[in-house]
Amino acid sequence: MIRIFNYFLIILIFLLNHSAYAKDLLITNAKLVIDEKTFKEYLASTDKLPTDYINNIHENITIYQSMGAGGNEPMTFFFKDTEADEIMYMLGDTDYVIKNAEGNWVTSGIFAPFSHLGMADIGGEDLTNDISSPGSSTTISEKASDSFNPQSVFVANNRRHGITHAVISPTASGNSVFAGTGSIVNLTGNYNSVVKERAFVLAQLGEKGTQYSGGSRSASLLQLKEGLDTANCNNDRTCRNSLERAINNINKNSYISNSESEFLKRVIRGNIPLIISVERAIDIIRVINLKKTFERLDIILLGASEAWKVAEQIAENNIKVMIDPHNNLPSSFETVDSSLKNIIILDEAGADYAIANLSALGLQGIGTLTQHAGNAVANGLDWDKAFAAITSTPASWFNLSLINNSLVIWDGDPLNVTSTPTSMFINGQEQSLESRQTLLRDRYNPINETEKAYKYR
Repeated sequence: MIRIFNYFLIILIFLLNHSAYAKDLLITNAKLVIDEKTFKEYLASTDKLPTDYINNIHENITIYQSMGAGGNEPMTFFFKDTEADEIMYMLGDTDYVIKNAEGNWVTSGIFAPFSHLGMADIGGEDLTNDISSPGSSTTISEKASDSFNPQSVFVANNRRHGITHAVISPTASGNSVFAGTGSIVNLTGNYNSVVKERAFVLAQLGEKGTQYSGGSRSASLLQLKEGLDTANCNNDRTCRNSLERAINNINKNSYISNSESEFLKRVIRGNIPLIISVERAIDIIRVINLKKTFERLDIILLGASEAWKVAEQIAENNIKVMIDPHNNLPSSFETVDSSLKNIIILDEAGADYAIANLSALGLQGIGTLTQHAGNAVANGLDWDKAFAAITSTPASWFNLSLINNSLVIWDGDPLNVTSTPTSMFINGQEQSLESRQTLLRDRYNPINETEKAYKYR
């Protein structure tokens, strides 16, 4: 029965791809690491889920990834205990690339849930830094994708660490708590690497928000509410009054303009998330109350150092959290109760969370994301939950099917600091694991036997 089912799938793949330009991908002898739900969904068998797995690690898997010709979405199939020769025979003349994983770990790509990747060359030099625009009269309408340089040296530097996709975002500046509209990109380095131009809107509350709203938390929260009210006005009179207030205060510190509020409508409807940067527990409670007013909001908390103190309320209100599990020391008065147990308590409460590297260097150097997840495991988080927090969980928040768009072969446990990718595929195309850092390393390696002087190497 299983063999008949497999033949049916291969025929389906052939019909979808007989005119494909991009080659499909066949990975054999893989130790597949994937969550149980996704494994069941993509398993090419009518049998029940195999029982020989631990922490969502599945041995002896063959993976077939179809690139989807003619506008079809890519599809991925997992074959359990099926000989590769049998699958290759069934594929016939289908054009595909074959890769033997040799029993090594195979995962989806790593998804960085928040970054400034490719938006700045030198952070301290304004002319090379497009992360914020303090002199601009626009805010929400500004797209991070318009500031993204796919061929920035940071892209290749981070790709070689297994990062295939990243959220990129501007930061708030000037007179608005609204930072702009963030995007999703892949790390191919190609000019068409923007996956979603308008993926979310970012607002900043807490200490950062006070800087952009006149100087107090009440002012920043009021500005956020007014922006949402303006976008949400539900009758002519309310709408007119809200717009008048906004228009009259364009050049003041409090409200957004009518044209800017148009870009919040998708947020109000719950079509895209609203990411709110906030740290202190009481500020998180105020965000929770905000959702009670605007019920359709899809809110993601960013930072949330004191989220552990209100973890149950966060979970009860279906609010998602992006946190850095390394943050355990107060860097400001609003993070005095930071704790390494933050992510553990959120997990126990049933909250939906993702792991990010929120340090100043980490927002560009997202390649250390697996180390942050690994340290969360060392502090008590289950391995499979930590790995999901840097892959399938944040990708699902932005409706991205990560397993259909990326695969990475590792030489060991991806959350081990000594492990590294040996092969990477994005959209079916094998990616270079070379970067400026590796080129410089090889060029000036003291054991390099070339007789050329350094300047000529």
